[in-house]
Amino acid sequence: MSANLDLVRSIYADWERGDFSRADWAHPEFEYVVVGGPEPVSGIGLAGMAEAMRGVLSVWDDHRIEAVECRELDNERVLVFTRASGRGKASGLDLAQMRAEWIDVLRIRGGKVTRLVTYADRDRALADLGLEAQAVSEESTTPDGEELLRRSIAVNRRDLDAMLGCLAPDVVYDTSHSGFGIYTGVPAVRGFLEDWFSSYEEFEMVAEEIVDLGNGVGYTILRQRGRPVGSSGEIRRRSASVGLSVNGLFVRLTTYSDIDEARAAAERLAQERGVGGVASERGSCAEGATGPRRGCRAGLSRRRDLGGVG
Repeated sequence: MSANLDLVRSIYADWERGDFSRADWAHPEFEYVVVGGPEPVSGIGLAGMAEAMRGVLSVWDDHRIEAVECRELDNERVLVFTRASGRGKASGLDLAQMRAEWIDVLRIRGGKVTRLVTYADRDRALADLGLEAQAVSEESTTPDGEELLRRSIAVNRRDLDAMLGCLAPDVVYDTSHSGFGIYTGVPAVRGFLEDWFSSYEEFEMVAEEIVDLGNGVGYTILRQRGRPVGSSGEIRRRSASVGLSVNGLFVRLTTYSDIDEARAAAERLAQERGVGGVASERGSCAEGATGPRRGCRAGLSRRRDLGGVG
């Protein structure tokens, strides 16, 4: 790992903990720029950035900035895909549900950051940098086994924000094939999942197989284990989730108790959306309880069998 990446990751490690007090990384002539968004900023120094951050912290509780992916562009610049979290002090709004995601570009000289540019519009950032979105984000948007395990842990910890972060606001969550109901909108889905989790003392969900059929369609085969509240017995079951995503967010998720029925439904949906059949190489786009991840590439990855996980 390069010294520049080390420096950048150390900065965001603090910010991910909600600690914005450190300033030793900044050059004396540091420049801070915000492109786009509700409050564009140009050319203010570290003191101005600190003042702006105090304003942010006055509005949001538990505000954090996570570096989802860091990439070196050259020997001076590092590109960072970021995701913010926090809850509005007055409104109660959840930043994670608002998909507060940006791109930061840091210029580093002599071990100090001389310039930080934050882009509210990712496409604008990539265009300004002369990069194609897929070429830059290919690695970060294709989950590997470690990423799938991380998401599984989020599910097992009942981290609803992590689970719901890839849903469109008007998502349809259809659990009727599993004996439950149909829930429209993120609040309704959250309510259902909160009720579901509250019925278990212990709950675990593991992805056995993740398949990307292309064109926004994917499915996940899941293995679940749980102990209901007030019971010493354990429930084990297998199920599947079929997801349809548009513009990087799920607009529909359907759960099935019958794995074969889920596969068939996913393949029909892929055909209806113009894929023309199941690709010979299937990918690891769908994941966890919520299916494909934001920005996954269609049909570029192989099928993954995670039957040995957990």
